[in-house]
Amino acid sequence: MIKLYTLSDLDDNLIVRYKTAIQDAFPDIILSSKVIEHFWGRVESYFPEYQIFLIDDDQLLGFMNAIPLFWNSPLKELPNEGWDWMLKKGVTDFENRVKPNTLGGLQIIVTKENLGKGYSKTLISEAKRIVKEIGFENFIIPIRPTLKSRFPNMEMEEYINLKDGEKIYDPWIRTHMKGGAEIINVCSKAMYIDGDINFWEGLMNHKIKHSGSYIIDGALNPVDIDTQSNHGIYYEDNIWISYPK
Repeated sequence: MIKLYTLSDLDDNLIVRYKTAIQDAFPDIILSSKVIEHFWGRVESYFPEYQIFLIDDDQLLGFMNAIPLFWNSPLKELPNEGWDWMLKKGVTDFENRVKPNTLGGLQIIVTKENLGKGYSKTLISEAKRIVKEIGFENFIIPIRPTLKSRFPNMEMEEYINLKDGEKIYDPWIRTHMKGGAEIINVCSKAMYIDGDINFWEGLMNHKIKHSGSYIIDGALNPVDIDTQSNHGIYYEDNIWISYPK
């Protein structure tokens, strides 16, 4: 029987599957984030009740990682630093004893063998229920469109409007729009990842000889490399969305 659980309910085997599913869901460039390295452990430690898991007996179907935070300005003013900002804000609000009024969705992952079965909608519905039950004012997510990496040189503002016939091209944007979400704006510096030339050569699996923009598998945008300074920077666009109360 399919049931919903929180992080505190998981046994060691399910924890391993959970960690593996995260590794499988994202390209290496995202898994290299220093923000994730520094803050993620505290999300799981501080907020186990906001980490929602969909499980069928001992099978992990999917999960949503979320974080409570405080936000009292118009949603259109949400920071351009998107995902990185939200992760830091929720953690530091907790450490500073700031009472949250907003739920932020960090990621929703459905295990590969269970894609296309509607489980992401179940997880979103559970998050909506939590928002209503606690009385939060907002439910926001800086979403990472599923297929944007196919168009790394396309501006996110253009990609949002890309169509496949009559329907929205990107399935993740489409899922949220069908679920009643509203697009707020693009957060063009949602994730920041940097490193020296060796770091980027490791991700690209080839030598970098010249400065310029480089495409990396799975990245939504190009990486800017400066060989003179031995440094490269990646900013990732996401899309701020919100679910009305």
